[in-house]
Amino acid sequence: MPAPLPRRTALRAGLFAAGAVPLLASCSGGTTRTAGNPAYATLDQADAVARGPVGVDLPETPTLRRIRGQGVLRQSGSVTTPGFGMMNPATGKITGFDIGIAQLLAKYLLGTPEVDTITGGADTREAILQNQSVDVAVCTYTISKSRARLVSFAGPYYVARSGIVVGADGPQVTAVRDLAGKDVAVQPGAAQEALQKACPQARAVVFEESSQCAAAVRQGRVQAWSANTAILLGKAAVDARLRMTLATYGSSPFGIGLPKDDPAFKQIVVGFLQRITADGSWRRLWEQTVGPLVSGPAPEPPRPGSVPGS
Repeated sequence: MPAPLPRRTALRAGLFAAGAVPLLASCSGGTTRTAGNPAYATLDQADAVARGPVGVDLPETPTLRRIRGQGVLRQSGSVTTPGFGMMNPATGKITGFDIGIAQLLAKYLLGTPEVDTITGGADTREAILQNQSVDVAVCTYTISKSRARLVSFAGPYYVARSGIVVGADGPQVTAVRDLAGKDVAVQPGAAQEALQKACPQARAVVFEESSQCAAAVRQGRVQAWSANTAILLGKAAVDARLRMTLATYGSSPFGIGLPKDDPAFKQIVVGFLQRITADGSWRRLWEQTVGPLVSGPAPEPPRPGSVPGS
């Protein structure tokens, strides 16, 4: 069966896209606080990427050869996740921690942060990595044993938890057990599995895109939405009709998805993660993307290879 066809964004997500006019707008489906949120409006990872490292004497691998032949890193990413990967309609640029990781990786491999972002649902990532429609996946992509049977992971580069969002006037939720008997929006894969494991009595309502989950909460079609806290915090930060609860559970370690058939390339990407942790690039990127949207200092970067599946 042919793999699902990914959707390609309208612009190259490099540092030189400031003057581009995007054809793909935010998929939030309603009024958000984007325009009126000073922190969101100023997110820009350009400085962190410009100061990032360039790899030297990297070993030749099939994937690296293909990327250098293209002159651009093709990545599966998001343009609807504030703080991690969001199209800024005012500037025409994709900003966020994940797109910054992809740009830093492109610079490490190519010498320039040239990235093409291809969007798609949570259940298409393995297929488009396997058929080489993309080179990597950097999109709040939770490492799991089931996924690791199909693709490789370098990471984790960040560890989130599972969280819960409700409508602004929605039910009080203080723990995952409060979701018992409620309709809860989830995306297929890690989020659905985490919810079913933590609260089997919750009624999972599956949507392919995070924007569809958010719309279902706003429209009252579900009573809550469960996903990793990275996605939820960003959405709640820019949408007044969503309320982030304090309830968290489980663990969501994010990895860079890679083709399964090139272990030497995985070692290059692991070395990249170690390098940006050691030289401060990781922290600078956090402080310029997620940091302005949340309280507290930057977290400590996790150690690559520290979770099953990585």
